Amino acid sequence: MRRALTIAAALAVVALTVRAAVGMAPGLDYFADASASIDALVRGDLDGFFASQPLMGSFSLLVRAPFVAAVFDGRLEDVYFAGAIPCLVAALALGIALGRIAADAGQPASVQGLIAGLAVVNPITFRALHWGHPEELLAGALCVGAVLAAVRDRQLLAGLLLGLALATKQWALIAVLPALLATSTRRMALLGIAAAVAAALTLPALIANLGGFEQVARSAAGHNSLGASTTPENLWWPLADRVEVTIVGERYMAPAWVGTVAHPLIVLAPIPLAALLWLRPGRRRDDALGLLTLCLLLRCLLDQWNNDYYHLPFLLSLLAWETVRRPGVPRFTLAAAILLGLSFWPEQTRIFADSLASAPLRFALYVAWAVPFAAGVALALYRPTALEAARAEYHRRRGAAPRPAAVRDRADHGRRGEHAGQPAPARR
Repeated sequence: MRRALTIAAALAVVALTVRAAVGMAPGLDYFADASASIDALVRGDLDGFFASQPLMGSFSLLVRAPFVAAVFDGRLEDVYFAGAIPCLVAALALGIALGRIAADAGQPASVQGLIAGLAVVNPITFRALHWGHPEELLAGALCVGAVLAAVRDRQLLAGLLLGLALATKQWALIAVLPALLATSTRRMALLGIAAAVAAALTLPALIANLGGFEQVARSAAGHNSLGASTTPENLWWPLADRVEVTIVGERYMAPAWVGTVAHPLIVLAPIPLAALLWLRPGRRRDDALGLLTLCLLLRCLLDQWNNDYYHLPFLLSLLAWETVRRPGVPRFTLAAAILLGLSFWPEQTRIFADSLASAPLRFALYVAWAVPFAAGVALALYRPTALEAARAEYHRRRGAAPRPAAVRDRADHGRRGEHAGQPAPARR
């Protein structure tokens, strides 16, 4: 029965992925955002590159430029997809690394393949490609890779990956505290390396065009004279009003203070969450992956302009956490991929393309699963004994003895030792 459910869930993810891919208009935002900067790099026009100031850091632009140069005179779609290749490769590399972790834990090849495949083949990957934001794949893979490297006390690699993530997307600040929490030693070295890498890739654009840099930052925060534009899939939407906006037509707008509060709240939320985890007795180092997962989901819930592709880093982090902590089929990642595909189904099918009447339904559908999901992740992080007791009670009511935690949690597998997240022994 369990195997049949797993196969059905995997097929559902594939079906939703195909639906997200079929009929998409690839690279919508790309041609109004990153395209000008990458094209300038390909032409060797540094002045044009610094003048463009897209809504992202410079690392993904630098990585994509050589691939774009290879097909620069081709069709626009070919140019866009060529630039997306290194971002897809980053997600694939993370999937392969997670598959190797599953192999080290003695998981069958089918589970290894499912884990590796989910890192790339999911409906949100194709929504990111649709909107023109393959850099979300790159930034998400870098953030998760940084925390995984920190769990294994590879501070140099963790700092490098974290710095590259920070130079890719601004929201990567969310991963700083989880990475520091994951490592057992040399936290300042990790932080210093990340800061140096991020600064080396960010300061040139800041110095060359300070005004443009500030304008982009304000635009990313959603500031405008009417308030904060908002989508239905977030916690702020009930505060929004439906208003007439010239040029773009009708949309929902939240009060102006929402745009001012939401983004700082997203960045600051990891501080108390990390402090609570740090103080929790019996904390494991690989709990940092759970912290990253929770913070990335909160990023989506708290962003007044929450898009489907924003969830891609959350999905990658959840996949990594499941792979490390509970070997077997990543059923929560499968469930999240299905729920995300269904949540944004009306948008993909354009059922309500000319009407905002579906907004209450979309809000209800999204929060109905996203809020309990966040609560479940928080419970697993901060009250694991309560979760264990609830699981034992569930199995008792079903008349079946639950598997011991030591069997379910094979992250301390003999072949992985302290790298699984247990505190390292004292070093002499």
